[in-house]
Amino acid sequence: MFDQTQMPYVKALACSLFVCVIAVGALFMGYTLPSIQAGKAGLPELLALALVPGLVVGLFAKRSEKPWPLWLIIAAFIILLIGVTLAHEAVVSWKAGNTLLP
Repeated sequence: MFDQTQMPYVKALACSLFVCVIAVGALFMGYTLPSIQAGKAGLPELLALALVPGLVVGLFAKRSEKPWPLWLIIAAFIILLIGVTLAHEAVVSWKAGNTLLP
């Protein structure tokens, strides 16, 4: 049997919680992504954008044959968060009929 990462979902979802807190603070200070509505209407989108990478990274860390150190979980979370955010912005821009590049 192989050694697994201890509590991978807790570590990855802690990253999600950290990003959520910062994003909600930025949302109420007026800083947000172009596609997210201001105020309370944007909270579900921010929550989803932060939780999806945490769940995926937790799954990858749990299914890996080698244990993942904390720095690898954080790095994978950041990379996946950037990818999910760019994909979200591209899809919203495409749906609105705008181009992603100027």
